[in-house]
Amino acid sequence: MFKLWTSSDIKCKILSLFKSKRLGQDLILHKGGDRSTTRLWALGRQAAAFANEYMNEWNNLKLDVLICPPYPLVACPKGSITHATSLASYTGLYNLLNFPAGVVPVTKVTQKDIDALNHFTGHYGDAWDKHNKEVTKGSIGMPVGVQCVAPTWKDELCLKLMRELE
Repeated sequence: MFKLWTSSDIKCKILSLFKSKRLGQDLILHKGGDRSTTRLWALGRQAAAFANEYMNEWNNLKLDVLICPPYPLVACPKGSITHATSLASYTGLYNLLNFPAGVVPVTKVTQKDIDALNHFTGHYGDAWDKHNKEVTKGSIGMPVGVQCVAPTWKDELCLKLMRELE
């Protein structure tokens, strides 16, 4: 895997086009490109502009709190998803926005859920889709949670929603 992470950008793009679109995109994202202070400050400005735009849309929709998935998979065996860091985007967004968020279990995986996996082909049809399907097969009885999110400085709303869902 180290060889993949240290591959040139062109190798990552070729991988993205011909082998695995998802893995190629992850590698390009993780490499980060320019790591200068100038770029860091520019990214900070972009993040602040994005947060402002996101909050404006939040207010336009008159949202108080949000219930959303915390992760695309249920709890998996240890070590089974070590290379799937892009899956953390479900929580990373709210870290970037500095929004309080928490996860509450709301149900458990059933045999019916596992049976439905037999017909699931994934979104990319690649090795990751197959892998994710395999690691969730043994998850009967594992908790399935939802993520509760509130705007910055509204922690009490997030906690109230979590308490109500529990």
